[in-house]
Amino acid sequence: MRTKKTNQKSIFRVAELSDCSISTVSNVLNNKGRFSKATRDAVLKAVKKLKYHPNSAGRSLRLQRTETLGLLFYPSCAEIFRNPFYAEVMEGLEAALLKAGYYLLLAGYDAASSDAEVPGFLRQGKVDGLIFLGRFPSEIIRRFSKFDTPLVLLDSNVEWPVDSVVSDGFSAEVNVVAHLHALGHRRILFLAYNHEDSNIDLRVQGFLAGLRQMGLPDGKKSVIREFMSHDDIYSALRKRLDGPNPPTVVIAVNDTLAMDMMSRLASDGIRVPEQLSIVGYDDHEGSAKCSPSLSTVRVNKVQLGQVGAEMVMNRIKSPDSPVVKSTLPTEFVARGSVEAAPK
Repeated sequence: MRTKKTNQKSIFRVAELSDCSISTVSNVLNNKGRFSKATRDAVLKAVKKLKYHPNSAGRSLRLQRTETLGLLFYPSCAEIFRNPFYAEVMEGLEAALLKAGYYLLLAGYDAASSDAEVPGFLRQGKVDGLIFLGRFPSEIIRRFSKFDTPLVLLDSNVEWPVDSVVSDGFSAEVNVVAHLHALGHRRILFLAYNHEDSNIDLRVQGFLAGLRQMGLPDGKKSVIREFMSHDDIYSALRKRLDGPNPPTVVIAVNDTLAMDMMSRLASDGIRVPEQLSIVGYDDHEGSAKCSPSLSTVRVNKVQLGQVGAEMVMNRIKSPDSPVVKSTLPTEFVARGSVEAAPK
């Protein structure tokens, strides 16, 4: 009778090559139990040499995990393709998760257009954790928070206990105002969208705090946040530019808005920065390539994604650990769209 040939890439070969028992190999691969660094190194060296890949289905069954994470956008996945900021965040997020053996399930979610309270993959337990990327209405976050599935807010935050990571928009705008004040600017205007967004709130609050620190007026006229569309925001900006005491510099809540305003101003014959300086936020790849190049606040987007990945994986491993709210530092980048205030 012929005996079945053993698979040369099986866990048995890994055990043989590393001079360990099968159970030890299994514990090392699943990060379970106690073993020395030398044992771990020997097993991983054998795994690499044999190009061994554990049976993911069996491993998932043993660990009672799917090794899949749900990545949600609001209101749809189209947001990632329209916004270069998210593409760079995804670079860090995906690299960290794939290295740890997790796969991403991408989905958009808009409660107004969905019959189900939450996506089917959550109710059916098909993901080990959830990541909300970008802006989400607080009601939707509350809805998902009711489930036991670990949830991380990436580039957004709420006041109640949910893990989150954001850039430090408050301090960033305080520093931007100080920089502009040093250049002689006294009439500074902030442009933002009129929707629920913790990042916008932080940046507006930091901007107003910066005005107060510099002894400048911080009233309602300092911020335009009544509109959703770029058309309406630009119309409001033009009214301010054509009125008494027009601003000498505009700070936009993100690079996308700042670059669109620059394009519209150029079409109307208004020169940037000679007549009006402009600052953005994010430092996505297009901000250095536009003309003039955009002064902005640099966010380490890859790091933002990496921290979000580590956060959700830690929550999966330790579901009862304290909630973590992480704030990443930013850096002001001076480019061609800003110069000293006109005399």
